[in-house]
Amino acid sequence: MAIIVEDGSIVAGANSYVSELTLTEYAAARGITITGATEALLINAMDYIESQMFIGVKKTAAQGLQWPRSNVYVDGYYIEPTTLPFQLRSAQMTAALAMDAGNGPLTVMTPGIKKEKVDVIEIEYQDGGLTSNLDPKINAILKKLLVGGGGVSNFNVVRA
Repeated sequence: MAIIVEDGSIVAGANSYVSELTLTEYAAARGITITGATEALLINAMDYIESQMFIGVKKTAAQGLQWPRSNVYVDGYYIEPTTLPFQLRSAQMTAALAMDAGNGPLTVMTPGIKKEKVDVIEIEYQDGGLTSNLDPKINAILKKLLVGGGGVSNFNVVRA
C-alpha cells in the first residue's frame, strides 16, 4: 500500500497526513535514524491519530479521514477547513518515530515488575500497575486539537 497524503482537499484514498520524505526529514532534523519501514510506521501512526476525538466536525460525512475539519479554533484562532494544523502532522510523525523506537501509543502495556529473582525464576508483578513506554510528546502535541484537551483527567465544570 502506498502512502497517499491528505492535503486538506479531501484526497481520495488518503491514508496519511505526511509523506515518507517528510517523516525522514523530520527525523533527520532531530538526529534520529529511522530503522523501520517508513510507510508502515506512518500507517500505524495514523491508526492512533485517527482514533482520537478531535474538536470541530469533519468537513464532509463521506471523507475517509478525520481531517480536514470545520469549526476548529486553536488558541482562539479559526483554522480554515482546508488547512491541516501543524500539530496534526507533527503528532503523526512523532507517533511514527515512537513506534520505530518501540514506545508508540499502540504498544501493549505490561504489568510493572515489583520483584524479580533469577535462580529458580521468580517474578512478582505490581498490583494493578501497568508499565508503558508511551512517548508523552504525542498527546502533548495533539492536546489543542482534542476534545477536552486530550488529558485523561480533563473535564468540564459548569456552575449553576
